[in-house]
Amino acid sequence: MKKGIKYFVSIIIAVMIFSSAINVFAIDDSWTDATQTRQSQMGAWENWCNEWEKIKNSPTQMSLSPGADETQLNFSWYSKSCDIKPNLKISDNPKMKDAKALQVVTAKATEGFNSNKATATNLKPNTRYYYSYTINGKWTEPELYQTKNSKCYTFGFVGDPQIGASWMHMPDNLTDAEIQDRAVRNDSFNWNNTINSMIRRNSNMSFIISAGDQIQSRDKEKPSRLYNKNEIEYAGYLSPLALKSIPIATTIGNHDSWSANYSYHFNVPNQSKFGSTMAGGDYYYRYGNTLFIMLNTNNDNVDEHEKFIESVAKLNKDAKWRIVTIHHDIYGSGQHSSTPSVVKLRYKLIPIFEENDIDVVLSGHDHIYSRSYILKGGRLDKDVMISDKEYKKYVNGYKNNNKEYKKYLESIQDEDAIEGKDLMCVTEPKGILYITADSSSGSKYYDLAQNQQAYIAYRWQGNVPTYSMIDVTDRKFTINTYRVDNNKKVDTTFTIIK
Repeated sequence: MKKGIKYFVSIIIAVMIFSSAINVFAIDDSWTDATQTRQSQMGAWENWCNEWEKIKNSPTQMSLSPGADETQLNFSWYSKSCDIKPNLKISDNPKMKDAKALQVVTAKATEGFNSNKATATNLKPNTRYYYSYTINGKWTEPELYQTKNSKCYTFGFVGDPQIGASWMHMPDNLTDAEIQDRAVRNDSFNWNNTINSMIRRNSNMSFIISAGDQIQSRDKEKPSRLYNKNEIEYAGYLSPLALKSIPIATTIGNHDSWSANYSYHFNVPNQSKFGSTMAGGDYYYRYGNTLFIMLNTNNDNVDEHEKFIESVAKLNKDAKWRIVTIHHDIYGSGQHSSTPSVVKLRYKLIPIFEENDIDVVLSGHDHIYSRSYILKGGRLDKDVMISDKEYKKYVNGYKNNNKEYKKYLESIQDEDAIEGKDLMCVTEPKGILYITADSSSGSKYYDLAQNQQAYIAYRWQGNVPTYSMIDVTDRKFTINTYRVDNNKKVDTTFTIIK
């Protein structure tokens, strides 16, 4: 973005912040400057800059995703179109003795690249495996992947890496390509720090869930299966070395949804045509006693999501826990969660979730951490609804606050839906816990709503990347959330007991 445009945008943002004292939300363009973090010291930033020059133009890093269940692992990676067709093999020893060759399906991806996908099956619990694949005919050094105990396990939860979203904070005297390069380099460094912090916290976690918006750039005006301008961002997203050994279950965010690049980079299991956009549709997987349902809420056809959830729930009647992940935070505490279109989505999804015994809903989108009370039975008041256009006018100070706006905000508090106000533990709840993740890369933060919603038990925005660690057993679901800069807890430990 050129200097003149950036200056104009800055002026608009300043007006939006200071023009009206009655705004319920403030626009916040905070970010985390990687060079000012503790992790960038002692030459770490300089080393990263050198490494970034080697990988930024080649988004060919391996991407691991959970398989259909704990006995499977999905692989996906790019190769150059001119390369020899890739192969992949897996073994239970580092010398790759008696390695099993996996079937690799190759298809055209963005310009100059092919997308390759494979699935390992019949994996045993608590076992070390090694995989190797070819790059233009040459085998890579074996990478370790260790299966875990799916009866008692930990998974990580992050929100909105949105690699490249810090572009507004880059120097003015750069070209668009240089601005994107600098922004992606910054955000990827912080994303690496988050992943590494999670591993230091618990090196035995089984996988990570991302609530969506892996990358920043897309073309909303011309959605296309082929979009080359965000491949540098995928290179940054896939850059953490730890992701060669830890699967990530990604959710389709609004920034992922407008091109097929997401579907080329991630090999998700049990994908459905329901909920489809250019990036793909709803999918699910089973891990031990837990059913994980990943919805693409960029497709607002709730009937399709309902059919998907019902069919998946019937196939997994014995699942002790049922966890849904969506990008849009229908019970969050920022500007997006109160947008009328998101509110309408909330009240359409609530009865579906409740009828299918969903225990927890994980989301992102607002770049703010929040935890709801256990909620059940929220209802839409159609008489006080306003349009998205009107809402934006109120939020941005272009329309004075009035009774209509106040009634709308009051109607979506859902105080009557609160099952109880337990602060640390709840036993045999009938309702659902809703968690919204903050930014995991610091590429962009939003402000909290000025007044905490009645349905929110705890919320936090410290303009620091955060992550959650979730422990699951047959009887307990426990979540802890931490800030990356000092690894201190953001919220108290919260547990659901069955």
